[in-house]
Amino acid sequence: MTTATTTAPAIRVRHLWHRFGRFDVLRDVSFDVAHGEIFGFIGPNGAGKTTTIRVMSTLLEPLAGRVEIDGYDVTIDPDAVRKIIGYMPDHAGVYERVTVREYLEFFADAYRVPTAGTSYAVVDAVMELTDLTKLRDKLVATMSKGMKQRLQLARTLLHDPKVLILDEPASDLDPRARIEIRDLLVELRNLGKTIFLSSHILTELADVCTSVAILERGRLVVSGPISEIARRLEPPPAPAPSEGAPAVPAPSPSEVRGSPRPTFNAAGGSGWGAAAPIPTRTVKLRVLAPGEAVAAALTGMPNVHRVAPGPAHTVLVTYAGDDTMVAYIVRALVMANIGVSGVEPERNELERIFLEVTKGEVQ
Repeated sequence: MTTATTTAPAIRVRHLWHRFGRFDVLRDVSFDVAHGEIFGFIGPNGAGKTTTIRVMSTLLEPLAGRVEIDGYDVTIDPDAVRKIIGYMPDHAGVYERVTVREYLEFFADAYRVPTAGTSYAVVDAVMELTDLTKLRDKLVATMSKGMKQRLQLARTLLHDPKVLILDEPASDLDPRARIEIRDLLVELRNLGKTIFLSSHILTELADVCTSVAILERGRLVVSGPISEIARRLEPPPAPAPSEGAPAVPAPSPSEVRGSPRPTFNAAGGSGWGAAAPIPTRTVKLRVLAPGEAVAAALTGMPNVHRVAPGPAHTVLVTYAGDDTMVAYIVRALVMANIGVSGVEPERNELERIFLEVTKGEVQ
């Protein structure tokens, strides 16, 4: 029997392989999940996400490799692992001819959760946490898909697991239900839970995940904190000026008014005439001025490559650089008396990472 250690990560996967017949579903997958993280496991359908989760949940033995949950090996100590995980499979069914409370009391007994006589204090606490108290006497069959997903999540919490393993928890949910599930996951993380969250819908992960692993065709493409991965994908910085050359600060609009003016291209083209460096990022600005005025204000600013109209009365500014460059762009607009009421990336960081590291291949 293996012994859990306080220094072990919440989840450790090393050189994991699995095969169905002659088909390799997983190929040498390795990653770690630290305690207290919401870890996003990302990949297209058929990438091997559910197979990995079934191995982690002790439902499937790996062909090769090792998986540990809080220091316990899933193959050697499956009973120990099951006591510390809460597993919620994709599209799991629920018993529908019972009430919410009866459903949770049944699983509390199945988990052998201690109760004082007929008092199910744990069930009451879990219903309160998942906002199901008002529905305690409601038949499960009459509940919406979102409420059933919430009920399944409540069921996984009954034995107070340290690690939650959730396979597509927001699948087929409407926008409100997705937001409610997302907020609940953040609350569970604040309570000290480690959450391993599988999905192929990046928008539901971008706001909650601290780290991710991206799987494609059974192979791990990249893993780690989102900010660290994004930094690794940044283009190398421009070479430093030679010794004795003056430093060139980001210019203000007044300093560049005599420079050639970029055109505001309603078709989304570059409109800059001369060839510019390859764009690296695009920021969406909600401004209180016409797009032409924005293009005029950003005339001649280094590393600004394109100004084009965006959706819903926004302007898209393509630039090379990091968040400091965004600050320079906003400052230039404010100094030109153009109000900026909103700033956001055209595409969130997780989507950018996914598109840059994957090839769109399927098994």
